[in-house]
Amino acid sequence: MYWCLGEALLLSHVGPTALARRSRCRPAARARVARPATLQRGSGRRRGQPQLLQDGGGPSLTAAPASWRTSWWSEAKIYEESILEADCDILIPAASEKQLTKANTPRVKVKAKIIAEGVNGLTTPEADKIFLEKNIMVIPDLYLNAGEVTVSYFEWLKNVNHVSYGCQTFKYERDSNYHLLMSVQESLERKFGKHGGTIPIVPTAQFQDTILHASEKDTVQSGLAYTMERSARQIMHTAMRYNLGLDPRTAAYVNATEKVFKVYNEAGVTFT
Repeated sequence: MYWCLGEALLLSHVGPTALARRSRCRPAARARVARPATLQRGSGRRRGQPQLLQDGGGPSLTAAPASWRTSWWSEAKIYEESILEADCDILIPAASEKQLTKANTPRVKVKAKIIAEGVNGLTTPEADKIFLEKNIMVIPDLYLNAGEVTVSYFEWLKNVNHVSYGCQTFKYERDSNYHLLMSVQESLERKFGKHGGTIPIVPTAQFQDTILHASEKDTVQSGLAYTMERSARQIMHTAMRYNLGLDPRTAAYVNATEKVFKVYNEAGVTFT
């Protein structure tokens, strides 16, 4: 698998945030990972210039921060080519805005099938039109960068209500899970009898950990995942309804505008 990254977005323990999978790779293929040049010391490269590290399969990667080192990074090599022209399926630039413009888009040979905007304002409207003509889908920043704002909204709700997430439901959900296991056990015993004693239904270690140790963080992450998945489906449905093809940006704007109109319409402050 190949991973292609621009400068990482360092927010809330997030490591490298841009990735791409090479289209013609074997399962055991080596990975390539880029990281911010601002963290590279003694490299002699300009501040802010992205670099790509090619993975060889071991734990030693002295050029990267300790928190990013993993057992499958080793023998790091500097990738001198253009990150934007990397041979990959999904490209996620996550460094600076206006990196893809009308001026450089015709010259940049983007090989990715999908460009995901990991930073606000990555692509200018003119460049966006060029990518549409080339059948390259651009996942808009309007959606892709909404996670932080969504969790901030959760935080606001928590502060307004003065109640921690999950404190009203943790015990109920735990008891419900145990009642579910007991129901399965009783059903099996009614079906097959208790000739050898009771039929124990033992939860796996992972399930047991989920039942007993669900935290506020788990609750927030679950809510974030649900919100982002639901929003993605709404954008896709809007794109299909208006026959927008590979233009999720317009679909996202239409979807957002319709929501705003619905609220104002229900409040009686719109005229049709």
